[in-house]
Amino acid sequence: MKLIPLIFALTSGLTVFGQTHKTKILLIGTIHFETPHTDEFELKVGDFLSAKRQSELEDFTDVLSQTKATKVMIERPIGNQHATDSLYDLYLKGLYKLTVSEREQIGFRLAKKLELNQVNCIDKFYGMSHDSLMAATAKENNQLFLLKDLSTKANAMLNDYDNKLKNGTLTDVIKYLNKPEQLKRNLSLYLKFLAKIGAGKNFVGAESVSDWYLRNLAIYSNIINQVEPSEKYVILIFGQGHIPILKHFLENNDDFDVVELNNVLK
Repeated sequence: MKLIPLIFALTSGLTVFGQTHKTKILLIGTIHFETPHTDEFELKVGDFLSAKRQSELEDFTDVLSQTKATKVMIERPIGNQHATDSLYDLYLKGLYKLTVSEREQIGFRLAKKLELNQVNCIDKFYGMSHDSLMAATAKENNQLFLLKDLSTKANAMLNDYDNKLKNGTLTDVIKYLNKPEQLKRNLSLYLKFLAKIGAGKNFVGAESVSDWYLRNLAIYSNIINQVEPSEKYVILIFGQGHIPILKHFLENNDDFDVVELNNVLK
């Protein structure tokens, strides 16, 4: 018996009590505050511990706290939850100084303003196991131009973001990063260039992109596993590159209503 008929057969005659409302979820794509990080392409960011940036972080999280969210989710491995709980508890007691990471500068700071007892870790890292074959496959198939074009586009994008950061407030930059065209700009690096490498032969480019999707699908599964049906509002803070994929997943789950960040940061 196929899966869907089997499900109908098993649930026939039962009353199914599902979620009666949609949970609003605000996805915030951000840059990584600390460098060096683990990304191949990343900004060489300024000092987020400066008085100017600290003031901007206060303003930014003040606005977000008005959502009255009941969970704040951050880009930290799910296996680090216990350690993160300990650090956050020390922070609430005034015994811990936040590191430069956006996970703490935004995540911890916001959760405290929301009077939450915990910051939820939902990341799941999968190594990009096919990346090592990318250059060899591209060279073999006369596709090195794809990697060159990707690098050119990625660096142009980062230079754009760097200029925004130098000339604007943190809120200005994050609003810009989360515009639909900027989310698409990031995702297109994977779909326009990488997916084509080795197509029709070993498909190493498509498999590399699938590694990235797998990581985001695992993150998505952690999201939906940790959100209680009764919760009205959740905030997620992650690197910008994750947001277009997570947004697609969540928009196709009718338990959630994805909130546009620019509607919050008016």
